[in-house]
Amino acid sequence: MNVEEDKVIYTRLAKKEDVPQIVSIIEEAKEVLRKGGSPQWQEGSPNEALICSDIEHDYGYVLVYNQTVVGYLAMINKEDEDYKILDNWKQEDNYVVIHRVAISSAYQGKGLASYFFSNILSIALSKGYTSVRIDTHRVNVTMQKLLEKFSFIYRGIVFVESNIDGERFAYELVMEA
Repeated sequence: MNVEEDKVIYTRLAKKEDVPQIVSIIEEAKEVLRKGGSPQWQEGSPNEALICSDIEHDYGYVLVYNQTVVGYLAMINKEDEDYKILDNWKQEDNYVVIHRVAISSAYQGKGLASYFFSNILSIALSKGYTSVRIDTHRVNVTMQKLLEKFSFIYRGIVFVESNIDGERFAYELVMEA
């Protein structure tokens, strides 16, 4: 890990006061994806309204590093319609879905995404969820490598709403309680 040892790192529920920083992080991530040739997130979403909705439903989480919000994701505890196309999920219930994962450009390359994932998996398990699902675009190799690092299993292709390219690689991690 490249994270400085004297820095405090933790994950907490996002608050309304975090919205400007979260939106900034999401916009940075959109630009990184665009520059990498990915159509993911290039149609406006995620946006401020979606982030606010995440926060209202207690889906939004932030990664805090040295008292600064540096990452965002949504952990959603309801069935994802886009995932119904696949019939090879190992666990059909008791799962959460992770969406909108982003780390501030200024903090990338420090291993913070690994901290964030470790934290959010622990939070999911502490809430009683033993399965986590996530999807990403085929061009997003960085996310695919992170998922492999955490032993997520590729389950197939799902389709999300998109006018550009809605095809996504879907993954699942089943954890022991």
